[in-house]
Amino acid sequence: MRKRFFQPIWKFDLIEKELTSLEENGWRLDKIKGFRCFYFVKSKPKTAQYFLTYSITREKLNMNLIENALVQNFNANQIKGTFLEGLGGISVFRITKQAELTDQLNDRDIILQHYLFKKVVLGIILFLFLLAPLIIGVVTNSEKLLNDIDIVYLIFLISYFIFVAFYLIYNLFGLIYYNKKLKNK
Repeated sequence: MRKRFFQPIWKFDLIEKELTSLEENGWRLDKIKGFRCFYFVKSKPKTAQYFLTYSITREKLNMNLIENALVQNFNANQIKGTFLEGLGGISVFRITKQAELTDQLNDRDIILQHYLFKKVVLGIILFLFLLAPLIIGVVTNSEKLLNDIDIVYLIFLISYFIFVAFYLIYNLFGLIYYNKKLKNK
């Protein structure tokens, strides 16, 4: 069986619950291919916990600490993915004994909150790069600016604006989610 998970990184708990439920129903995660395409094999129903990590640039070191703790302290097995899945940054760990993972979950949440904060700041910077030339053009000579804009440049600006707005809003939702989640702990 093959299944895709499209939840964003701040909804890892939903993916983990789904993977645990599938394991209890006799579908064990075997491998990951492509972008979040999970492959399952029929097996004996078993109780297992799943834990997802997101290894990204600077946060990779901190995620590695969590991953090492999962392997050493809880005897977790990493479900291997393809190179393409590795580029997505997601690692999946399967733990066959019941374990209290509160510390690892808290650490992961803090790392992802920090990561999303940096993405929101980057989105704001990208948005300002979009607005700066337009503001300068309007202040200096708005009539000449409007005459000089050709249709290709205008399409590029609108596409850039849509991309940056989506990027910013998407990451802002994640940051708000983690801020609320960590505040309620």
